[in-house]
Amino acid sequence: MRIPLFLYAVYALPAGWLLGRGSGLIAGAGVVITLTAAVASLLAAVRRSRRPAIALHAVLVPVQFVLSVPSNVPLAGLLLSAAVLVAARPHFPQLRRSIRRLLLTIHVGTSVSWLGLATAMTALAVIGLVTGDAALRHAVYQIMHLFDLTIVIPVVALAITSGLLVSLGTPWGLIRHWWVLNKFTLSVAIPMVAGVQHLWIADLIARGAADPGAAPGGLGVRLLWCFLAYDVTLWTATALSVHKPGGRTPWSRRPAPATGRIARPS
Repeated sequence: MRIPLFLYAVYALPAGWLLGRGSGLIAGAGVVITLTAAVASLLAAVRRSRRPAIALHAVLVPVQFVLSVPSNVPLAGLLLSAAVLVAARPHFPQLRRSIRRLLLTIHVGTSVSWLGLATAMTALAVIGLVTGDAALRHAVYQIMHLFDLTIVIPVVALAITSGLLVSLGTPWGLIRHWWVLNKFTLSVAIPMVAGVQHLWIADLIARGAADPGAAPGGLGVRLLWCFLAYDVTLWTATALSVHKPGGRTPWSRRPAPATGRIARPS
């Protein structure tokens, strides 16, 4: 676990500088959060503080997804935070039944919403690609951009956050069962791709504004394939939740120490 923590600290310094070159509230918040997380990760690695590091990076996974809206720089941090969580073999005290049910309700609701939004965005991508109405095409990509900023990003962040809390606070754990680990991997993969996908939508909007008659071309096709891949991924995650295949992982038989400190290598 110490290696991913050190890697995150190394990443965060230039990342904070790159985010500082941007403008706006999100960019400013990104600088503060990234540099603070760098210091906290470094301290956790030096002090071998396991649970604070897990809690920090569980929060950073959805936060860095939100911060990636104006810049793709936080996506590398998201990947490193996910690596910290997996390497930590996290386990926390059991949540109370009422809290667990509340979080599970939120997770199921937001996950279903995520799948519905992906399906709706796929339909919009099809319309934008095949319609001959230039005004409709431009409006479709504007709606997609608006959906991304106001609905998709909050729903995805909430789905990932609630899923992490449910896994960390229940016997399922994050890496004890293959279906949970695979579902977490799929949930992180989509935001990584979305960092490029939202730029495609912005490019199509700009293209339509400059030349209303311009066809989406290959960019529109790539966007459609991207959303089709989201649909397949989210349906796969749904199937994993229902069928729970794969059994236990090898790490479930080697629980991490409950002392709150990172185990020293033997």
